Amino acid sequence: MKSKRRSSESMANNSDPPSPLGHNIIKDILLRLPIKSIKRFESVSKAWYLLFNSHDFISNHFRRSSSGPSLLIRRFHNPTGSNFSIILMDNRTSIPREIKIPFLGSLIRYPKIIESCNGIICLDISPCYASAFVLWNISTRQFIGLPRPRINDAHKPIWMVATGFGYSRESNDFKLVRVVNFHCNEDDSLVVRAEVYSWRTGSWMLLDGRMIEERMGSCVIPEGQQAVIVDGSMHWVANGVGKLANHKYIVSFEMGNEEFRRIKILDYLSSEICVKVVGFKESLALALYPALSVYPGYGRPINRMELWTLDKDYASDVDGNCWTKLHTIDLNSSGLNPIGVHNDSELLVKRMEAHCVSLSFFDPDNKGIKTLPICSSDYTCEFYSYVDSLVPVANAGYLEVEKTRESEIY
Repeated sequence: MKSKRRSSESMANNSDPPSPLGHNIIKDILLRLPIKSIKRFESVSKAWYLLFNSHDFISNHFRRSSSGPSLLIRRFHNPTGSNFSIILMDNRTSIPREIKIPFLGSLIRYPKIIESCNGIICLDISPCYASAFVLWNISTRQFIGLPRPRINDAHKPIWMVATGFGYSRESNDFKLVRVVNFHCNEDDSLVVRAEVYSWRTGSWMLLDGRMIEERMGSCVIPEGQQAVIVDGSMHWVANGVGKLANHKYIVSFEMGNEEFRRIKILDYLSSEICVKVVGFKESLALALYPALSVYPGYGRPINRMELWTLDKDYASDVDGNCWTKLHTIDLNSSGLNPIGVHNDSELLVKRMEAHCVSLSFFDPDNKGIKTLPICSSDYTCEFYSYVDSLVPVANAGYLEVEKTRESEIY
């Protein structure tokens, strides 16, 4: 009888639910798994499915992944303008692999990448004027087409469109910004309108036109410029128009309160200096280098690059003295062309050689360079940071979008 009693007690103990400590250990193990394994294990039980799709698990898994971002490369054959591809270069192995776009067959042209943020890639799939978008998570293979923007060319011809995509911690929301320049009026005044897509609501909202005119001024943000996100704001370099002609300044869009503002840049800049806004060590920065060096092989080679960072108290500065020179980098000896910043601390520099394009990660602090072969010299490459993420492409709020769309306006 005693042996039977012990046996039944043992079985009862084995059927008891795991202790809180056991739950934490299992969760810690699961957080270390790659996303491919996590998606497979969703079918193990309802409890695991709910765990993997919980905000807490998604956030903690992302924190582990974000410590070592990979490199996302969009490239195409420059002479023919064809043979497009998207390549992901793993941060640990540096082995490139081509990423197939699952919905490519339904597109008119190969999409542009607006930005990669927290594992979500925002693609521009429109023929022109950035008027159709898709959110795509490579890791989970989810994608969703966004509603059409509200600003169109029904009443005025569009001249130029600038875009930006980022994540707002303040509102826990991904936001897509679309700034539209229309052709000038007879008095040469520039008409600028802007709208914002919210991931949480799944809809577009027009921004106040008076606020845009007052905060941005009369300017154009050149197309193809990647918005740089620092401290919850998007940033572009803009060219002044009209009274602000021959002036360059930074247009900043704060994702929290959805307002624009201008940031003055260095006064001594001339047309011979190329300005690129970048994010460097959690600060907004400017990379300055000779304009003739933008297209390697034409004009004189790069001789140096200056890296300036924006002071934290710049809001109180009205004279444009809010920039501090951080580095002066001699690039002439190695023939490198700066193109951006990776992992917030390494400059991405490109070397054009006879038969290939090499990408280098340059640390301006210790002058260290790590070079990777990318593609032949016939290809043009665009670079983005990418991290694996379980973040869904559609928020639950997307399902609550009003069925009746408001009339399109400009």
